Amino acid sequence: MGIMDYFLGGRKERPKAAPGAPMATRPVERPFAISTKFSALRLKTGRNSKIFLEVSVKNISPTKQLVSVDLGLPLNSKIGFDVNCSQNYVEKRLGEIAPGATNTFTVPIYASSLTKEGSYTVEINSFSHYLDYKKVLSQMKNKVALRAVAGP
Repeated sequence: MGIMDYFLGGRKERPKAAPGAPMATRPVERPFAISTKFSALRLKTGRNSKIFLEVSVKNISPTKQLVSVDLGLPLNSKIGFDVNCSQNYVEKRLGEIAPGATNTFTVPIYASSLTKEGSYTVEINSFSHYLDYKKVLSQMKNKVALRAVAGP
């Protein structure tokens, strides 16, 4: 396109759309199927004990989704996402997930010598975003029970 075409209203080139499914622009009631799996069935209380939580997020909507997942543990529970058991919240940004695709990540959960036996709730909040991670289109909440038992 030349300068004269611009002034005379000639042909204008438009940016080409990216291949594949379009990005989500409207909220969807249930955009994801979330599944979880613990690497060991129970967390043993005691020093340097840990268990791995594997979270899989499958996009079941017809459009691409920009996804992030937040994981939360109960406050003052003496379990955490770090060795000192002081971090009870973690956020994972998974990026764009195509329709029908699955993204999986693993998070360690630690126990300390002060951890008491019992059942603890792990809250999983998944978000679908618009344009960037600041704007939320949809949200889903799940809860998973983690059982802590006395270690050797």
